[in-house]
Amino acid sequence: MKKYIFIFFVASLYQYTNAQVTGEVNVLDRDLFYVHFTPETEISDDISYQKTSTKLSFPLIRGHKFSIFNTLGLDIHDFNSENNELLTNTDEIDRFYNVGYSLFMNYKLSEKWSLNALLSPFVSSDLEDSFSFDALKFNGNIFAERIFFRKKGGYFQLGFGVGYMTLNGTTQVNPIVQLKSRLNEKWSFALGLPNTYLKWDFHKNHSLKVMGDLNDFYADLNNNSGLLTNAQADKIVFTTASIGLEYNYWLTSSLGIMVKGSYPVWGNYEIKDSDDNTLYEFDTSFEKPFIGVGIKFNPIRSLQNSLSPL
Repeated sequence: MKKYIFIFFVASLYQYTNAQVTGEVNVLDRDLFYVHFTPETEISDDISYQKTSTKLSFPLIRGHKFSIFNTLGLDIHDFNSENNELLTNTDEIDRFYNVGYSLFMNYKLSEKWSLNALLSPFVSSDLEDSFSFDALKFNGNIFAERIFFRKKGGYFQLGFGVGYMTLNGTTQVNPIVQLKSRLNEKWSFALGLPNTYLKWDFHKNHSLKVMGDLNDFYADLNNNSGLLTNAQADKIVFTTASIGLEYNYWLTSSLGIMVKGSYPVWGNYEIKDSDDNTLYEFDTSFEKPFIGVGIKFNPIRSLQNSLSPL
């Protein structure tokens, strides 16, 4: 019984989730479950922003060569633009939901090589109207991964391929290149999009992560007739590229809390038409950093931090 429980958790954490670019994607230590909350923060005199995110991962099939995994995710984006005098009926753009499902498939070609594919349907909407299949969008990718073992212990993982991804409100084909490494028991890193970081596990219950993140969100506007007086608004786009510091404290071997501070070095928040032309651009001077907190569950954290890849 213990063997099957162990396989369940190993399988659950080997995920590449990407329904729009947000959350844990290019990381070595992905959590089975988490809830993250960023309180309302003033971006500028135009707008303030609040976000709640949660994800749950679990396996469908776990085999010696071929495996299939699942992830369910929900992001809630809250905007407040009450001080804006150029827009009317801003209640129509105050809250959006991003509901996503990821189906990840992994085929091990050898000890060092694997072929991976991901399909991620998602819906971004205010969820106030009845559901339409026009609201259902798809992201996906296919990539190969190669493991390089270090002589003194540890490893590198190099992944490369192509993805059909939504970035800054536009879905297109993009290249995928990512490098992850466990250098030793205390140090690890990841290079790529949307997550780049350097992590220091300085104690079994404490870790620090210096990081750079790309977070991207867009949603189609349903009730948009009164938002702009001189144009027909079609969608809203919010994108940030941030640098920050994350601290994790593990209450037990599996249950942890997180505090994260990040500052966007670039970002935009726009209302666009159906041809992707910008109709209105909010001031995104980012006068204050974002401070987030979270709780997470990861039952095989010690295995992920070992010098051998899962």
